Amino acid sequence: MKARWQQLNAREQKMILALGSVVLVFLLYSLIWQPLNENLAKTQAKLKRQQDLLTWVSENTARYQQASKNKQVSRGGSLSSIVNRTAKRNGIAITRMQPQGNDIQVWIDEVSFSQLLQWLEQLTNNEGLNVKAIDLNNAKQPGVVGVRRLQLGRG
Repeated sequence: MKARWQQLNAREQKMILALGSVVLVFLLYSLIWQPLNENLAKTQAKLKRQQDLLTWVSENTARYQQASKNKQVSRGGSLSSIVNRTAKRNGIAITRMQPQGNDIQVWIDEVSFSQLLQWLEQLTNNEGLNVKAIDLNNAKQPGVVGVRRLQLGRG
């Protein structure tokens, strides 16, 4: 290879060196600089999105805390009144209710299982009540259950 190089005249050697330099610059750009630059741009965009998300979370934390306080204030009333009101709203016919300490026990003859779940979710999320115990039995119709005992309480 060295012999071949020396056989070339000075002008050809300069042209090959110039072309080699151009190829080297192109390779450095396409294999190193451009991927690094693209990765930097993607990382900056991701950082911007994360900062925007952090800003949004920070702004909405106060709103959420205020809404939680408002919900807790509106959760007044006796357990029986809350259970009766929400059951009527959800079309659930309560067979029997009985206070038990700070809790209340509820019996329902027949109710759609999905309707029961929606009601329990509403009691938990909107009224601040928790299901402490539940005992279900199958009804004659598919998708319908009987609630032998449902114990609800606050907190």
